Amino acid sequence: MTPARLHLTDSYVLRVLMHRAPIGRPLTIRGLAERVGISKSKIHALLSGERATVTPEIARRICDVLGVHVGALFFEPLPTPMGVGDSGGERHEHERAVDADEARGSQELGGHDGPIGPYRRRP
Repeated sequence: MTPARLHLTDSYVLRVLMHRAPIGRPLTIRGLAERVGISKSKIHALLSGERATVTPEIARRICDVLGVHVGALFFEPLPTPMGVGDSGGERHEHERAVDADEARGSQELGGHDGPIGPYRRRP
């Protein structure tokens, strides 16, 4: 089982905290990366929103360098209620509706051979 990843709350907050770093001068991407012990590209990905998650250990080290609590920058998302631990063998009602009989008028985008007929209600 992989450890949960923490999500960055807001990249703007991280940027402001880097600007107001406790070392007395603004921290650059390189400076923060060196102090945390990760690559510059990972810090850049956090700031740009390209990758908004890190491991709890990296989150803790970033917050230690910036002098803030982990909860100020990162949060752990709630588990997804549907699909977690789903074996895949059981089909849900909405999946059956998607695969419904074509005579009912359901068509996939671009998957029809002629003009699309008007919407018909079920009898």
